[in-house]
This record gives sequence, C-alpha cells and structure tokens, in this order.
Amino acid sequence: MDNNLKLEMGERVRIARNSRGLSREALSEMLEISPLFLGYIECGQRGMSITTLQKLCKVLNVSADYILSGADNSKNDRELLLDAIEELEPKYIPIAIEQINNLKKTIAIIKHTENQN
Repeated sequence: MDNNLKLEMGERVRIARNSRGLSREALSEMLEISPLFLGYIECGQRGMSITTLQKLCKVLNVSADYILSGADNSKNDRELLLDAIEELEPKYIPIAIEQINNLKKTIAIIKHTENQN
C-alpha cells in the first residue's frame, strides 16, 4: 500500500475517531486491536485488514469510501440524529427529548448573545 495513501487513511481515521469523542484506547478496544496498532494506523505507518476496516466503519459510522478515498457518502446530520434516537431504549426517549429542548434553548441564548455583539 502506498505510504501517502496510508497517511491519508490514517488521518481520516483519527478525524472520525475524534469527531465521535473516542479515545484511541476506547476505539482500539471496540476494534479488538491494540491502541499501539491503532496509533500506527492513524500515523500512516501501518495498513489495516478488511475485517478491521469493516469494524472501524461500523463503529465510527463512516463509509469505507470515506476512509479509503475521502469521499463523503456518510449519512447527513438528521439521519445520524434519528439513528441515535432509534438506538435508545424507549424508556430513555423522554430524557433525550428533554435534553434536545434544553439544547435548543441554549442555542437560542447563544444566538441572542451573538446578535447583541
């Protein structure tokens, strides 16, 4: 595998991991690889197996196209939000709705503050 390709893929893995708020240790545990090996992948020093790529895409909710080439065929934000809600146990949905409403209020306050400046 070309070194530039490994470097670019590793960067996309790191970006996707960070955007999901996952530590290297947490993601490596989910992928059943060592944190050191994940570090090698992210730094472009190693490639990964198809199995690891499949797990990575599932865990980070990105497409293999994105990891391999940077093509963004992933779901839009609305779809990601709906997926997250669908994964909740029904008893937690009211809590999620309450938190979303609190977030909307906070955003309104931020917008109001920005408009005053």
